[in-house]
Amino acid sequence: MGNGPSKSRSRSTRGQFGDFSVDHVQDSKSSLARHTGSGSHQSAPPPYTTSPTSAMPWSSEKDAEASRAAARAAYLRQPLRAESLEDALETLRHYDTIIIMDDSSSMAGSLWKEAKQALATLADVACQYDANGVDIHFLNHYGSITGVTDSKTIHQEFANLQPCGPTPIGHRLDIILGDYFRNLDAAKRQENAGDYLARKQIKPVNVIVITDGAPTDDPESVIVSFAQRLDADKWPLAQVGIQFVQIGNSRRATKFLVELDDSLKQTHHIRDIVDTTPYIGQLNAEMLIKILLGGINRRVDTQGGAAVMY
Repeated sequence: MGNGPSKSRSRSTRGQFGDFSVDHVQDSKSSLARHTGSGSHQSAPPPYTTSPTSAMPWSSEKDAEASRAAARAAYLRQPLRAESLEDALETLRHYDTIIIMDDSSSMAGSLWKEAKQALATLADVACQYDANGVDIHFLNHYGSITGVTDSKTIHQEFANLQPCGPTPIGHRLDIILGDYFRNLDAAKRQENAGDYLARKQIKPVNVIVITDGAPTDDPESVIVSFAQRLDADKWPLAQVGIQFVQIGNSRRATKFLVELDDSLKQTHHIRDIVDTTPYIGQLNAEMLIKILLGGINRRVDTQGGAAVMY
């Protein structure tokens, strides 16, 4: 994080992820373009909206909704142009990326395996744009992994790590953002003392939370408190972003995350700093962009990754 402890700057061979290879993003764009014909854009994904209930019987409406969901999932799994991915994510160079991994007992089993894959994929991509590497924190394990430059480190560190304990998302956010806001407050004091460049020296932060989505504490109050501080001190709108990546298909978890995404701004009259994205097992370009930029780019939050793809 900006003005915080320095991170490791070592780098090693980049790994594979999802339908992409990091090396392909940099070196083999033409091979990815062949997946989409001549490299032209794909048609827009099937919409989320449903038809009015009066238009068809309940069973037919349910079948149609299931068909639309399946069509969108198939769309999201298709690889898109590598140059679109690369161009859209350039903005990450201006951010410190922090990933919070849910290691609670509810993540045990297949969810843990899925979460590790999502983490490895996101870290592999994000570290290309964060010169200091990506920092990874946990909800229950006290140790953090800082300065991550590729997914190999993740696989090594996770070899003996098993999920256990509660899901204190709010507590972990409070600690991580509290440390960051101490830097913001210090920069504000320096500005008041005449150093008008102090604020610009603090990099914005992009926090990504990988979780099954059902916290055991109150992350809403934590998020609202920090958003109010950002508004009060007139920090840029994209100074802090929080992205929740939902692992699994818990309806309770989905409801909670959607409320964080959609309701905080209107309910508490604060800036929108939260986005949420479901993880469907593989990450293509659009989903990567949605996850990595949704918390800091309102167009991506509301319209999806395709909104900033060229």
